[in-house]
Amino acid sequence: MECLDFEFHKTPFQLIQCPSCGAVLVHPLPKTSELVQYYGSQYHQKPSLFFSFIQKNRQGRFSGLKPGKLLDVGCGSGTFLEAMHQKGWLCNGTEFSDSAKRFLNPLQKKGIDIQYGQLLDLHFSQAPFDLITFWHVLEHLAEPQREIAFACKLLKKGGILFMAVPNIDSISFSIWKCNWFHLDLPRHLTHFSPKNLSRILDQNGFEVIRISHFALEYNPYGILQSIYNSLGFEFNLLTNKIKAQKSSQTAGKSIQLVLIALLLPFLLPLSFFLAYLFSWAKRGDTISVWARKR
Repeated sequence: MECLDFEFHKTPFQLIQCPSCGAVLVHPLPKTSELVQYYGSQYHQKPSLFFSFIQKNRQGRFSGLKPGKLLDVGCGSGTFLEAMHQKGWLCNGTEFSDSAKRFLNPLQKKGIDIQYGQLLDLHFSQAPFDLITFWHVLEHLAEPQREIAFACKLLKKGGILFMAVPNIDSISFSIWKCNWFHLDLPRHLTHFSPKNLSRILDQNGFEVIRISHFALEYNPYGILQSIYNSLGFEFNLLTNKIKAQKSSQTAGKSIQLVLIALLLPFLLPLSFFLAYLFSWAKRGDTISVWARKR
């Protein structure tokens, strides 16, 4: 399958399946220098009040764990780390993007340790950790298996690795294909399914203990934007408007935004219904995976 990039909608990329691990990969794999243009200064932004509330409540997924040492890989704006810090966790984070520094610098003053760079290149004095999280980070990595193997070394025996990723085996991808919001080419370099991600985890010293197919902050909105894309609106127009990305405001674009707003009362409930239905069928748009180090 060949799809255009999601940022400029000009460059074609192919999706091919890895014969050894089963993951779906972007081909050709963009160089780091080529990917820079897809991660602009607006890529990391302060979450809206709604999404900030949801992200802070991510910590509820770990309420059954005794507070210990946490490493959040690709911590973005740091909302999750701050919430876990308030729950008594000793928090560490990594981030590659310079655009996130304006959000993360204040957290360091609270005692949250943030390191910048690729996980494989960093040193962690507080290792081993009790919990390592990858919130929609793994799909951005060119060598996710190496990152998972490295995370295993950083965890205590019996420690928990948590990952949230888009699901290439979702019903949404089978319907909307190149219009599927979570495909996000070429920023998403590797695409996982429950089956291939479980295989990779097993090969790298983990036992999968739980897989969830629903996430409120990702699934309904992903379906909504996928529907708009398939209806022929400017690609990801609603998302770009929410992110306040600078672009020329033409009369045609204004008309499209009006039509999007008029359709919203009908499509939003439909998106929530489909998100729950697809998740019930265990083919939701995203998956959350809990794995324990053997």
